[in-house]
Amino acid sequence: MIPNLTGLQQVVHFTFIMTFMGMIAASAFFLIERSSVAPGYRSAISVSGLICGIAALNYFYMKDIYIVGIASGTGRFPTEFRYIDWILTVPLMLVKFPTLLGLGPKGRQFLTVLVTLALLMLVTGFIGEINPGTPTVHYGLFGVGCVAWLLIIALLFFALGDLPEGVDEIKRRAIKRMALFVMVGWIIYPVGYLAPLAGFSPDVRELTYNIGDLINKVGLAIMVLAAGIAQRKADEEALEEAAA
Repeated sequence: MIPNLTGLQQVVHFTFIMTFMGMIAASAFFLIERSSVAPGYRSAISVSGLICGIAALNYFYMKDIYIVGIASGTGRFPTEFRYIDWILTVPLMLVKFPTLLGLGPKGRQFLTVLVTLALLMLVTGFIGEINPGTPTVHYGLFGVGCVAWLLIIALLFFALGDLPEGVDEIKRRAIKRMALFVMVGWIIYPVGYLAPLAGFSPDVRELTYNIGDLINKVGLAIMVLAAGIAQRKADEEALEEAAA
């Protein structure tokens, strides 16, 4: 353990290291397991490996920035690197939906809207995050980001109600669970943003973000992997029945 850290800071530093190592392991795991899923899921699994790889690289730097900030007494947090991570990985997380749906031009339009809303959510969140001393900016832009997040959720569930007839039941269930995961899992981030307002140390915000990243990035990918494996098995069984 690093000396001169409070108990909470020790825990936060541990979660930086844990998330860094978890993302490395997850990235390797998903890329290795790519061949174990049905062909229609392999692009989404590749994206999952890329997401975890990007996050691991950012966490490699963030864990040190956090410690240096404490040691120097500046209280500096790795906000810039965190938002670099999110600006790259959140759109990639949303790519999985049109990738699985395979909607062609319609899917590209759907993705464009999702990514635009995600970037609006993240840019406003970043500007608000670095202006904690200006409540109007800090909380006003937080509100804009929350509206963008809710619109993303609404679009995902709207797409669920308008799936093409060719989308089989396994994929329908997977996409529904993924949308629910985004709706529930991403609540972690507004909670972290508002933690200082509730009187908690900013370290609690960093702890919340670290845990949220590990849960959301890896958890969403595991859902895709499980569905892809189930689809492969179902396809194999269908071929065996057809050959019998």
